[in-house]
Amino acid sequence: MEHISDVLWTGPWWKNRGIRHLNACIALLLMTSAINGYDGSVLNGIQIMSEWESFFKNPSDQTRGLMVAAQTFGSFIMLPFAPLMSDGFGRRKTLCIGSAVICGGVLLQAMSTGIPHFIASRVLVGVGLCIATNAAPLLITELAYPTQRAPITAMYNGSWYVGSILSAWVTYATIKTLPGSVWAWRIPSILQAVPSLLQAILVWSVPESPRWLVAKGRDSEAVAVLVKYHADGRQRDPLVYFTYGQIREALSIEREISSTTSYLTLFKTPGNRRRMRIVLAIGFFSQWAGNGLVSYYIGDVFAGVGITDAPTVGLINGSLQIWNCFIAISAALLVDRLGRRLLFLSSNAGMLITFIGWTLATAFFSTRGDRHAANAVLGIIPLFYLAYNIAYSPMLVAYTVEILPYRIRARGFSMMASF
Repeated sequence: MEHISDVLWTGPWWKNRGIRHLNACIALLLMTSAINGYDGSVLNGIQIMSEWESFFKNPSDQTRGLMVAAQTFGSFIMLPFAPLMSDGFGRRKTLCIGSAVICGGVLLQAMSTGIPHFIASRVLVGVGLCIATNAAPLLITELAYPTQRAPITAMYNGSWYVGSILSAWVTYATIKTLPGSVWAWRIPSILQAVPSLLQAILVWSVPESPRWLVAKGRDSEAVAVLVKYHADGRQRDPLVYFTYGQIREALSIEREISSTTSYLTLFKTPGNRRRMRIVLAIGFFSQWAGNGLVSYYIGDVFAGVGITDAPTVGLINGSLQIWNCFIAISAALLVDRLGRRLLFLSSNAGMLITFIGWTLATAFFSTRGDRHAANAVLGIIPLFYLAYNIAYSPMLVAYTVEILPYRIRARGFSMMASF
């Protein structure tokens, strides 16, 4: 056997029992991104509700900004510790802890009695999300079948929109059915606890990362995982020993390069510095490209072009999330065909052009009251997200974990996620 391709399963994945079971486990892990998407969209949805504004006594723009930023602050607090938990406790146990913390945070959010209470709950949600979103993509990458690793890992970030779709339509439903009730904004928060609770319980049916097991000296357990899920129970399958040998060799080389790993390791060698420049750049670009305007302040964006009716904004938001999900999942399936570089360059160029058009159209409406300019904004926003989603949704996570060696993967991913 000269190459891994000589021993890979070449038939449809659904005809292989081991891969079927493995992909079912990975589907549960993809839920982490959907939970993150739900959280990112639910705050967007409830802020457009008059019930939410009146309950919190019409918070000022500065207070609303603090309420939005509280989740990021919680994630920032946990940033140095999340990779230590993933490497120390294991990917699976860390994900369980993160999901449990998220569950507690969103229940506190749903029961908020005032702004300080709400902000504290958002900080706790951020802590949980930081823990869970550090562990889940690592476990997905290290468990996935070799031929499916790139598209499945790329689908992780695209799954964000599955959660955002649910959130957008749940908030739209409560706006329409519970006018004047505080439960219009409490119910979407309560429902967010359900997938986190399920994940915290069901994650124990998911196997631990073979790489993590080998790194901890638990080789027999790692081989058992590979036998069950990659070789469909065949003890002497060549793929098991090929993959196991690759893991041991990679870990051995990495130990020789660095006997101890810290955040300084990320920048010690020329190769690592080059990797981190790329990782930090795509993390920065993914958050500062303009996507946050609609993600967190959709009410203000549409108010800027004369659309203030909450049900209308909710309907547009829900439709936009469906569009985003379609593009993100489609792009994830094209990653291996089109290549990373082409998608990133096309995405950046497309966002630059559409954001210029978006800005100009908004300015024309603000200064001249031109309804055609307002309608143009409604058409440009989906085009902007088309450009964003062809690269940053599928490859933000996939490309990061792809280029980072195992021993710095958790810390490097955590640095990217800090943006």
